[in-house]
Parts: sequence; C-alpha cells; structure tokens
Amino acid sequence: MTLTNYHNLFFKTLGSKINKTELEEFFFWIIEHYCKINRMGYILNPNYQINDIQKYNLFESISLLEQNMPIQYIIGETEFMGLKYFLNQNVLIPRPETEELVSWILSDFPKDKSILDIGTGSGCIAVSLAKFSTSCEITGWDIDNEILNIARKNARTNDTNVFFEIQDISSINSKKKFDIIVSNPPYITSKEKLLIEDNILLYEPHRALFVDDKDPLFFYNKIIDFAVNSLNKNGIIFFEINELMMEDVSKLLNNKGFYDIEHKIDFRLKNRMIKACI
Repeated sequence: MTLTNYHNLFFKTLGSKINKTELEEFFFWIIEHYCKINRMGYILNPNYQINDIQKYNLFESISLLEQNMPIQYIIGETEFMGLKYFLNQNVLIPRPETEELVSWILSDFPKDKSILDIGTGSGCIAVSLAKFSTSCEITGWDIDNEILNIARKNARTNDTNVFFEIQDISSINSKKKFDIIVSNPPYITSKEKLLIEDNILLYEPHRALFVDDKDPLFFYNKIIDFAVNSLNKNGIIFFEINELMMEDVSKLLNNKGFYDIEHKIDFRLKNRMIKACI
C-alpha cells in the first residue's frame, strides 16, 4: 500500500465524520508520527510504500478516530507554546486558552520568582514557564505519580528543571511559600456535560474536568485559602476559569483579601482568565 492509497482510504472512511480541513491536518500528523514523512515529503513521494508495522498503526489510527478518540491521544503527543508534550489519558489535552494564560504570566516578565502550578497535569504550564522564564524556580503539583511521570517526561524532553510533587488540592499539606501561584482547576459543572463533545467526554480524565454542581467553586476556594497563607508579600495568583464563574471567583478573591483583580478574555472572546494580588 502506498501513502496515496492510505490518503484515499483515510478520507473515504472519515470524510463524513470530520471536516475536511481538520481531517487533512490529522492525516499529516499521523503519517509524520508513524512514517516520519511530513507534508512536503508526502508531496514529493506520494507513492511511498508503507511497511507492515506502519500499516497496522495507520489503520488503527483510522479505527480510533472513528471512535472519537482525540488525535493527540492517538499519537501520544501535542504541541503547546511551540514545545512538544507527551500525553496519555491520565492528563488533559492542553488547550489554546491555556497558552494564553501562560503568555499572560510571562508578559509580567517574572524574574527570580518562585512559581507554583497546582494541578499540573501534563506539566504544560509549569514546563513552559520554566522554558521561557529561566531564572524562576518552578514547582508543579498533582495528585499521583501516574500524572507526574508524564509531567516529568515533558520537563526532560524540553530541557527544563521543574520540581514535581504529589499534592491533593482538596487537602494541601505544604508550608512552602511562593511568589506566583497558577492553576487551571476542574471547573466544568456536571450539568454542562450535555454540551461536551464525545471526544472529550469519552477520553479525557473527568477528575481534571468536572466539579460537583453543589459546590462549583470548591477548587478555587481551596487554592485561594492556601494562597492567602502561602503567597509572599505582593504575591500574585492566576486562574483559568469557567466563563460563567467570573463574577463568583472575583468575589471570592476579594473576600479573601486579594486586590487589583483583573480579567482577561481568550481568543474566543470568553472570560477565561483572572489575576489578583495579595
């Protein structure tokens, strides 16, 4: 089988399920990952002969896409802030709006700061901050080693030095002090599940996505309470937020003694980020 044959099969099988532009992108991600052939390589050599191992992986990719598995989990990697990140289904797929959160932190030109990323997941926030603010000391927390092993791998891959530690947001046990705390905690309420697409609902870790309808601010409350006692003087907290919770999170920060509360919209024009000082 040639790559052209596979391209035709790929589009015939998935064309009614995935839009053409996205499908074209997926095709090139897959052949580059499994065949080490990029877009230009395909154009120059469309009759490249696929070997048996490549054929198995390429056909398996079609099957998994038919089952709504995100392409990032299929190939086990993604790009964030121009860096390569490995993934599995223990961690969320990094989103463009989280890149905007990291860029917002970096726009303050943090230098010689201690920064904590709570709920680090793949490590995309912590590792990116370590990569682009090299004088800062970066720590990333999450709830178990299955998650942190992915984050550690990403730190090594991107040649960064991040200290990762097991901590549970619901019962933080630490006396360390930080200049900046950042978090993208679970913030989607259970009633919003009806709006979630299957590729997210079926494959991404629910404990990193959803919060109980009865206490939607649970994680913000816990993190803010910790931050009150653990941020250094003039310390700053950054959150990614549910656009529907912007006012509630702002009030929570204000009631806990934070000031200079700023909001930022993402590229979809949604209230997605918040910053405050202690």
